[in-house]
Amino acid sequence: MNRLAVHQSVVHPRSPVELTELLAGTGWDSIGLHVGAVAEVEPWWSGGAGERNLQRLVDELLETRVTVLDVGRVQLGGTLPDDHVHAAHGRVLDLGARFGARHVTARFDPATAAGQELAEQVDVFGRLVEQARPYRLLPLLAPLPVDRPDLLAGAAAVVRPSGGGVVLDVPVGSCTPAGVEAAVDVLGESLGYVRLSARQVERAGEVTAGLLATFPPHVPVALGGDDSVGVLTDDPTARLDRLHGLVDQMLEHPRARARRLAAG
Repeated sequence: MNRLAVHQSVVHPRSPVELTELLAGTGWDSIGLHVGAVAEVEPWWSGGAGERNLQRLVDELLETRVTVLDVGRVQLGGTLPDDHVHAAHGRVLDLGARFGARHVTARFDPATAAGQELAEQVDVFGRLVEQARPYRLLPLLAPLPVDRPDLLAGAAAVVRPSGGGVVLDVPVGSCTPAGVEAAVDVLGESLGYVRLSARQVERAGEVTAGLLATFPPHVPVALGGDDSVGVLTDDPTARLDRLHGLVDQMLEHPRARARRLAAG
């Protein structure tokens, strides 16, 4: 059964502690967190009150049994020196380990990546994998669109030598089950998890039932947010329940859906 996660950005500006409280009993298994490279969340994790948020979230995770799918993100450039004092990407790795996250997400700086050879990107990403290993985190490049097999193949070539992975971004309103299957084939074992947009899922509604019907059952599905402007117009609990039902339908195989509807 696919592990289902909600990124904090879906309920922004509510904090990760509030999100964890909201998820308890909703059917969602995990949360995703920004702990670096996003100015809006810096006050949560930068000393002072940030230290208190750290302890509060760990306690809440243990109490609710909600898990952390990933923390993000690390900005990759031309080099990646060790960060022993946790001033930059080391802080993301440190917090990810404290929260028991499975993955840490990373992106190459577009300006830097444009002038890099494949071997250079393989080396930089490999350094991140090495540095993340003691923290028991697996780095993923994130996110890459399902309808760009060229980009997916390029990303797979970057991460495969070091055993890392890729986040697959699925635009639910403009792709097909065949397109998802093709992207999964391109990535193979490099597929980390799939990301869906909360607003796209809501707009599409039940039209996308079965879109992920043949998606590997061991690969997590994460709901990303489009609410970074800090505006929530409806009850987050009701919204999370509604979104869970829609994602469930996307993962349900058409034959299973037919049997369920016939039995009902």
